[in-house]
Amino acid sequence: MRFARLLLALIVGVYLLAAILYAIPVASGALDDRMEVKFDRPDPSVVADYRNGLTQTQRQTYYHLSQGSEILPWILLTAVDVADPGSSKPFVENLGRFGLLPDPGRDDGLPVGLTVSTNPFTFGMDFVGVNCAACHVGELRHGGKALRVDGAPNMFNLQLFYSQAVEALLATTSDRGKLWHALKRLGRQDWQRHGVAAPFIRPATLVYYGANALLHRDRLDARLELIDVIRAAKEQRDPEHPTSGFGRLDAFDGTRNFLFTRLRKTDPDGRFQVNRANMVKLDAAVKFPPLWSRKATAPEPAEAYGDQPGRFPPVWGFKDYDWVEWTIDTDTVMERNFTETLGAGATVVLDPKHTGSLFDSSIPMASMHALEWLAYYIDPPRWPAAIFGEIKPDLAAAGETIFRNRCAACHEYGNDQRTPTGLIRLRGMRPEEVRTDATVALRISCPIPDTGPLTIPPRTYTAEDSELLKDCAGVKAGAAFTGNSFARTVQAAVDSIKQKAYAAAGIDAAQQRVMEDLDRRKSITWRDTLLDTKPPYGPYAARPLYGIWAAAPFLHNGSVPTLYDLLLPPEQRPKRFALGARQYDPVKLGFAVETACSQQDCLVDTTRTGDGNGGHLWGTDLAEPDRMALLEYLKTY
Repeated sequence: MRFARLLLALIVGVYLLAAILYAIPVASGALDDRMEVKFDRPDPSVVADYRNGLTQTQRQTYYHLSQGSEILPWILLTAVDVADPGSSKPFVENLGRFGLLPDPGRDDGLPVGLTVSTNPFTFGMDFVGVNCAACHVGELRHGGKALRVDGAPNMFNLQLFYSQAVEALLATTSDRGKLWHALKRLGRQDWQRHGVAAPFIRPATLVYYGANALLHRDRLDARLELIDVIRAAKEQRDPEHPTSGFGRLDAFDGTRNFLFTRLRKTDPDGRFQVNRANMVKLDAAVKFPPLWSRKATAPEPAEAYGDQPGRFPPVWGFKDYDWVEWTIDTDTVMERNFTETLGAGATVVLDPKHTGSLFDSSIPMASMHALEWLAYYIDPPRWPAAIFGEIKPDLAAAGETIFRNRCAACHEYGNDQRTPTGLIRLRGMRPEEVRTDATVALRISCPIPDTGPLTIPPRTYTAEDSELLKDCAGVKAGAAFTGNSFARTVQAAVDSIKQKAYAAAGIDAAQQRVMEDLDRRKSITWRDTLLDTKPPYGPYAARPLYGIWAAAPFLHNGSVPTLYDLLLPPEQRPKRFALGARQYDPVKLGFAVETACSQQDCLVDTTRTGDGNGGHLWGTDLAEPDRMALLEYLKTY
């Protein structure tokens, strides 16, 4: 009994000491105006609220609804300095340097595409993550004005944001000056929330967070493993060959590394080791695609195409594509979204020793479905004559004739290209036909050396297959072999995670069928597109071009800055150009070409693997007047 009293007294004493020590930065921070954090705010002189389909309420949900990718404590990120030695600048000031756009609908300064939320893997803390709006809400600027376009590709640099955020937190632990600044900012925030009770509340919350983490060791282990993978990926990064940048990301290989490098059957010494056999190099960046759909002009019953009656008319856009991803490797919208959010930082338990929670994840199923369906409301943007200049009707009419003769056969789809359930049969092309950079199609077909706890039916690869996959780990060119198909492995892994998420959310089979769009899609399929399709059909699809003028840069890897350049022979296209700035060229329809920039990973060098700007030779033989007429018509499209 006496020991218990002494232990209780010790705990109370330590708690009071912590409260007293924390009272110092609380008091000094509350009184120090230099510790105030100032977020980016929209410029009222800029036309930045261009509504193309979403209501204000829908927009706020689309901009900030969590998809489970929260990776860092928000309260700490708002307190720390940038990592630069000697700098006292708050990390969260000028988030526009990463390509994040200020949200005029928020008073707290949270930019478009950032989420602040809790999930089972944040241990009760509000963590910050990203959702689809960070990459799919863009802004184009010209003549001192700007155009905000929902669904457009954004100049966001995801890897730079996360890597510098982690560096800022680590710098705080090793620099006493930065630590003092962080404590003072944290104290100022706590004072504003809790007043004089702040020194007592903060230690109590830290005890709660710590106890929560220890009680859920499987979730803590999963988060720590993710950090180990990020470190391993950073070690193998080639600074001379950026794997991402503004508006571009080697997204699928990044997701592949996050997922498959953590697969293992056991941990022999009880400690997690990154499964480097499954790690692939990141050299296949792709651009963020536009997310919008053109509604059908003729009245047709939604029921005819499997839509929920009264919700949506038939559309010509990404909602109806029969296959999705840049390499059209899957027909499942939900699992596509799973791979996206896993690459953005969602956490999943993959340690086989945690048998009861294996494949548990931070992904909220209802929110994932809501974000997907919100995007279906987004319309292609209309050309803003007040900002970019009036369209010339006669020139556009001449351009329409050229479009019908030279472009429509690939990029327009009629009802004869619909499946019986209303999906659009995309026209896929082989790399040798379209002649664009084939790296992403090749990388995504690489077999998986180690599938860990997953049981995958092996695939037999022919000698011809091995020639295509000769740059993949463990593949010997010219020799047939048996291995673990990427498509089969990713399907097994994502399905295991998805089923646990459905169960955790209590979503029944009927609801799942709606979320998976199975009335129209019938099945859930992944494929190694380059190997599983027969010529001339292949992995690169000719998509509809609605709103294409707002979707720069161009080609699947974003290696061409303007549509004008895309209509030039490849040898005349820019070889090096910068991305990150938002200045729009309303004549060439794309980003104004700059060849120098001061930010990391902003230059696209088309001589590098994965960044080639060759191919798409259609229209490159047009005379200059015809080229300009075609561009004029595309402003109306």
